[in-house]
Amino acid sequence: MRHFRMLRALVGGAGLAACIVLLAGQARAEAESNVTPPILVTAQSPMTPSLFGTIALPVRAERYAAGWRRAGLDASFLPSMQQLVAPAWGLSREDQMAYVQAAVTRNIHWMSDATEWGRHDYWASAAETLEHGAGDMENRAIVKMQALRTLGVPSRDLYMTIGRDKVGGPITVLLVRMGRRFYVLDDLGGAPIPAERRFGFEPMLTLGSNAAWIHGHPYAKAAWAGGSSTSVPKAGAPR
Repeated sequence: MRHFRMLRALVGGAGLAACIVLLAGQARAEAESNVTPPILVTAQSPMTPSLFGTIALPVRAERYAAGWRRAGLDASFLPSMQQLVAPAWGLSREDQMAYVQAAVTRNIHWMSDATEWGRHDYWASAAETLEHGAGDMENRAIVKMQALRTLGVPSRDLYMTIGRDKVGGPITVLLVRMGRRFYVLDDLGGAPIPAERRFGFEPMLTLGSNAAWIHGHPYAKAAWAGGSSTSVPKAGAPR
């Protein structure tokens, strides 16, 4: 079985690192020893969002717990949601994704949380955003997620990823899994993009229906005291 060593996690933005409790047992072991063991990922399921040249490690993301609970509130019964998705019934999954991406971009106008909610960062429920007709990138991603759930996409196949676009800066996108392939519905308004073709995006944290992951780059070749070296494909240069 292949083992991966994480050289670093892609954490950017104040407080993100502090909000994640990463392998507490390992931290205790480090305190008791001068040897720093690697973080090893021994299995990757098709549902693990190891995308964009990264490896995804499961974590607890308590900072986002309240917002993610609101994001998960069912909106399928709302007349506004039913109206939003009505033209997409009967379409293929690919066409439903494209429709939802365009419809949310068209109907939910961009507005900052500070202007709309008087808060620095507020993840509104889909019901709240539909009522206001406006939201920022996280809130529009949440509406897309709930719209696809209304159309029958399982919750386990929907993920929200916080990251950074190399050109546009911080961005939050919706990931949709279809079989073993992931598609990106970003906040730029274009058509859904297969993840392997979405260049210039560096994910930091992904939230799923029952789990959260932090993203890091695999180390190309490593040896550590007390263990043998492990070689894995190099997906990103150390920085």
